[in-house]
Amino acid sequence: MSWNRWLGGRLCLYLAAMLVLPGQAKSESIDILAAASTTEAVTALSVELQREHGLTLRPTFAASSTLAKHIASGAPAHLFLSADTAWLSYLAARNLIAADGRVDLLGNRLVLLRRTGDSGARELAELTGLDAALGKERLIMGDPAHVPAGRYGRQALQHLGLWSSLEKRAVFAASVRNALALLARGQGRFAIAYATDIRAHDGLRLAAAFPDDSHTAIVYPLALIREQESAVTQRVFRYLQSHRAKTIFEQYGFTFLPDSR
Repeated sequence: MSWNRWLGGRLCLYLAAMLVLPGQAKSESIDILAAASTTEAVTALSVELQREHGLTLRPTFAASSTLAKHIASGAPAHLFLSADTAWLSYLAARNLIAADGRVDLLGNRLVLLRRTGDSGARELAELTGLDAALGKERLIMGDPAHVPAGRYGRQALQHLGLWSSLEKRAVFAASVRNALALLARGQGRFAIAYATDIRAHDGLRLAAAFPDDSHTAIVYPLALIREQESAVTQRVFRYLQSHRAKTIFEQYGFTFLPDSR
């Protein structure tokens, strides 16, 4: 091969790299797997990140259990926002969380919701009257075996002495948002959900709030996935703890926990 031909080939490769690499940097996106209850807030934050910093935050929403298992199975993920600490511990036990890549980000409250037009479902002055208020209807809630909202709900009902009578009358959904969808469609009389979920359906309203001491504190930890850690993911990780992120999370009803550190 002649020198000119070799040099020409190398030059073509160099020019191709120069053309491709900037485009790749611009199109880089950060995958965040987030609890279903954060859908509206994280979606709003993804818009802000794109507008303010030119970064693409690509969210996937589902039950925390489903997302954690997908990450453990190798699904693409840079960040994980769980609705409880247990599913983050599940990933940490598998050495999937970056060192110093975890923060308790959000808090929430556990509530009982009803349909606005259901005249038979009234606000409850005392949650101990839930059994009677259900009548012959069902209670909708996340599956306590997997869904954080379901776990909190089971703890709260056990604390109130209601679990033994209501367990067989409960319908277990795959996520808290699935539980709300069932209630909104007319199935069941009440649903256990988060206070922030009242915004998810126009036809739902508060029936009662569970006492904070009736269940484990509701904490949403945010984590960096170890194998995907980079300068860009660190930047997004910090942004989600910023004052701007705090403003958006609080607009959607969450408590911003970094304030309490």
